Amino acid sequence: MLASLRKRGIATELYPDAAKMKKQMSYANQRGIPYVAVIGESEMEKGVISLKDMNSGQQETLSPEALYGRLSERPA
Repeated sequence: MLASLRKRGIATELYPDAAKMKKQMSYANQRGIPYVAVIGESEMEKGVISLKDMNSGQQETLSPEALYGRLSERPA
């Protein structure tokens, strides 16, 4: 997933360890990361990604192609 996003020119960062989700979201907020993609067991089974907008708090479930489109739409 990271490689696919990076090939499309979308900056990505992988959280460095297996911490609890709350800690990972706090890390993203501190770094000013606008979106967090979550791929847990249920997402893996369904072939989807949960994308959280860190500014609005809204979360949506997207296919990989829809994720690429959504992240490509964002202002630079």
